Amino acid sequence: MTPRLYVRRPVVTSRVLIGAVRCYKEPHAEATPRTPALVAATGGGRRVGGRCVLTPDTDTEVIVVGGGPVGLFLALRLQACGVRCLVLERKLEPERNSRAIGIHPPSLELFEELGLAERLLARGVRVRRGRAVGLRGPLGTLDFGQLPGPYRFALSCSQDATEELLEEVVLGRLPGGLRRGAELVQLTPQRDRVTAEIRGVDGARSTVSGRYLVGCDGSHSFVRQSLGIPSTGGRYEQTFVMGDFADTTDYASDAVLFLTAVGLVESFPLPGGVRRWVASTSAFVSHGVEAQVRALVLQRTGYDLSGAACSWHSAFGVQRLLAARFWQDRVLLAGDAAHVLSPIGGQGMNLGWMDAWALGGALGRVLRDQASPGEVFEDYDRSRRRSAARAIRRAELNMTLGLGGWWSPLRDGAVRLLLRSPAQGYLARLFTMRGL
Repeated sequence: MTPRLYVRRPVVTSRVLIGAVRCYKEPHAEATPRTPALVAATGGGRRVGGRCVLTPDTDTEVIVVGGGPVGLFLALRLQACGVRCLVLERKLEPERNSRAIGIHPPSLELFEELGLAERLLARGVRVRRGRAVGLRGPLGTLDFGQLPGPYRFALSCSQDATEELLEEVVLGRLPGGLRRGAELVQLTPQRDRVTAEIRGVDGARSTVSGRYLVGCDGSHSFVRQSLGIPSTGGRYEQTFVMGDFADTTDYASDAVLFLTAVGLVESFPLPGGVRRWVASTSAFVSHGVEAQVRALVLQRTGYDLSGAACSWHSAFGVQRLLAARFWQDRVLLAGDAAHVLSPIGGQGMNLGWMDAWALGGALGRVLRDQASPGEVFEDYDRSRRRSAARAIRRAELNMTLGLGGWWSPLRDGAVRLLLRSPAQGYLARLFTMRGL
């Protein structure tokens, strides 16, 4: 019983070193004084209305394409390792909705290294337990209190709040290091640098060059496509709807997984008395998403959301993608530009941060310690591809648990047994991304 995968023709796509890397600045150190040379090197452009706008060509050490959670995190990791960078983001403004909400303990540890853990924790809800409910009622509880390390919980925090924090810190630590309204339209790897041609919101074009370029520009990565790197993957048969509603349950800060005979329902707390509901569907829902979430939740769990206000909703399909390599010439990939997996289980954004942490360290070793680029980037490619493949398999396991049908009673029995056995500790580590 595994999720069915519709395999597409290979698509063009794109290479993490997780280890101690000597950094040249404390993560929370003040930004280097903005000398004229450094202003140019970090992309310090003229500011209009608080936004950095395009100015004549500038040079930097690393160009980061994509100013989402992974690109911004990478910029902070590079800054902590003494590497100058410039982040290019096509959108003028950040997105203002919740989207990805799960932040796992390994990511919280990385945020702590950057001096940001407490500020992030203040924006979210700490999920210390996960409940499982089967056909005939509760199956058991997964207690995250037995996890190793200081963070014995997962954090539920809306993606827009996470990105807001990251952008605020990037603007503080790397003045001029983020350019919004800058779309990459061409990249040219050369012997000793990469040249990127960018288009501003007014259509004007300019170029910026760097020693290396990193694509953090999502699943439809222009960087990946420009490199012509093949990938494997495709779309799964499963589809889902989700919505954020005023919380009318008594679950407090617990996450809940409802395993029914006709499909999956997941429920997670959010700040401000809001709860996220996710439900599998028999086909993609293109209209009436909010109504469909309410109907499926009532049908499968008995919770009536008819009187609960909905702040955001969405319908989505599920795919997987793994680039054949994460490194080519002087260009590297991280996050969804390198791999895509099912959002069930909340691994995608966290996996991208792990990429960024490893890649930032790798670039620090190459640019500051003069380590061999070939060896360092090959190690990044090999280790992060291996981690991505494991995460994809875990995501498929999460989806398999939600499949209904004749085997539902057997599934419930297996889950009940596991949650009441010594294997619970292993499950807690598995569902919180330990080992990736």
